[in-house]
Amino acid sequence: MGVKVVVYDADYNKEELKEKILKAFDYFNLPDFKGKKLLIKPNLLMAVPPEKAITTHPSLIESLIEVFKEKGAKDIFVGDTPGNTSTNMEHIYSITGIKEVAERQGVNLINLYTYGIINIKSDIAGEIPITKFIKEVDYIINVPKLKTHTFMLMTCAIKNTFGLVPGMNKSKMHAIAINPEKFAHVLVDIFKEVNPLINIVDGIIGMEGEGPSAGNPRRFRKLIIGNDAVAVDVVSSIILGYNPQEIFTNVIANKKGLGEIDIDKIEIIGEEKDKLYNHDVARVKNFYSITKNLPSFMDNIASFLFNKLIRQYPVIDDTKCIKCRICENGCPKKAISLINNKMVINYSKCISCFCCHELCPQKSIRLEKSLLAKHIFR
Repeated sequence: MGVKVVVYDADYNKEELKEKILKAFDYFNLPDFKGKKLLIKPNLLMAVPPEKAITTHPSLIESLIEVFKEKGAKDIFVGDTPGNTSTNMEHIYSITGIKEVAERQGVNLINLYTYGIINIKSDIAGEIPITKFIKEVDYIINVPKLKTHTFMLMTCAIKNTFGLVPGMNKSKMHAIAINPEKFAHVLVDIFKEVNPLINIVDGIIGMEGEGPSAGNPRRFRKLIIGNDAVAVDVVSSIILGYNPQEIFTNVIANKKGLGEIDIDKIEIIGEEKDKLYNHDVARVKNFYSITKNLPSFMDNIASFLFNKLIRQYPVIDDTKCIKCRICENGCPKKAISLINNKMVINYSKCISCFCCHELCPQKSIRLEKSLLAKHIFR
């Protein structure tokens, strides 16, 4: 088989991780890193400690830094841009444990907001702005976190490159691509441009339930590595209990020739293929995915049904809300505002992208279903 994905049982022990990463790299035809510049791109969604299982664990980042140093890399950079555009990058690096690692290893933490942007073409969005810094390094090392996702079902290798869209441009993309399928096209366009050299997934402690931030940590004990991001996401989706065809990014990226979606054509190294699937993961049910196979002439009917009658929507819990206004700043449709000292959602503007739910550090936003949706998805 031509496509390989390495899956090892692992814990957050640096030396163990280094050993397994080096062993996995032998299965891929990787270039010589001597004298090269690398960007390690973790998932740093928000300023939370590693034990929350929302961000890529610093032990994995440190292991990778040491591996690439030993392979002769000239300059190693670590960088991401969070969903919450008002968060100070230094604060995020500090709370997530990445700053301590960078200082100990003597590598560069970068603020991707300061490097300008380049625009790439997209059929859905027209143009997508991404950080210009990707053109200043030789290779990008993609280090996502394995998590369920309320909007996209799963976040892993392909979606992790969305972090290279800086600032409020993330919200603009959500405002343009208002359903998961369209948004998946945007994600795949970004991924294609970023073109990571290798993908190393932190699935040691991932997240199930209402991810990517409000779910619950789950110990999968998996380190997943591959140079085909579609194949990596296929394996990751199976570990999360999904059929790979349910994940729009898998399907779209495969159709564009960016990777392998057929699990029977993927060679799994280190783990028996039939032991990957977890039937008891608390998965997300995406209402929109039900309509994906309907004829095109029914699109408007389906849109009405799923936006008006069979709906999932965010609700703010006033007892938990601290009025930090992160939800307001991150809402792509400006549907949230502070009124009479209370955060209020204007549901006539809400597109159920769940950015507010994803970004809330207090977990004060829950997702509710309409009565018809509760009946269908009980």
